[in-house]
Amino acid sequence: MNHTVIYSDRRTVSIQIKRDGSLIVRAPKGMPRAKIDEFVRAHSGWIEKKKADVPKRTGLDFVYFFGEKLPVCETEEKKIGRDGDKFLMPSGLSQAEKTEALAYYFKSVGKKYMADKTSLWAAVMRLKEPPAPKITGAKTRWGSCGGKGGNRINYAYMLLMTDEECIDYVTVHELCHIVYKNHNQDFCSLVEKYIPDYKAREAKLREYEKIFTAQGFYDKNQN
Repeated sequence: MNHTVIYSDRRTVSIQIKRDGSLIVRAPKGMPRAKIDEFVRAHSGWIEKKKADVPKRTGLDFVYFFGEKLPVCETEEKKIGRDGDKFLMPSGLSQAEKTEALAYYFKSVGKKYMADKTSLWAAVMRLKEPPAPKITGAKTRWGSCGGKGGNRINYAYMLLMTDEECIDYVTVHELCHIVYKNHNQDFCSLVEKYIPDYKAREAKLREYEKIFTAQGFYDKNQN
């Protein structure tokens, strides 16, 4: 079973299966290659199962726009965005260029939208309104809270592809981190106070993760 070995200052061996199906083994410095190969063989069943679970790339035939699935249609105009029941994209773009254009579009759309959403929920939760949030190209998380003062919120642009319930949940989740910096019971109770069905919304986000991973937007295996 082909695999790439990365040595580092660690004590244990770990296996990572990337989106393209390639295998990365992280091992302690000085560990014999024979022992690493033996470790991989011993976990071959688990590896094959995990490889089967990796979403296959589907291209960019459709885009989710605030939870609505829209077919992508090419246009000769330099236009990107929703047009009725379809999503327009300039023709002649490569897959990478389409992804980049889409990221730019959602960052532009999301800036004011998420600022308003954050302001609204901060008022509901009786929190001091944090600085205007940033819309980032993060591929491994929906949002984050920290930075100077501990209240700078960032949202991944792909959050704008999910639906209103998921957007509200992530907004409340990050605002709760202004109060609690970890995911302890007090944090969970505060989230539940405003989003009683937050676990169902987390499950819905996991389904979006599978779709967006297949399209190349989300990548929990990114280094």
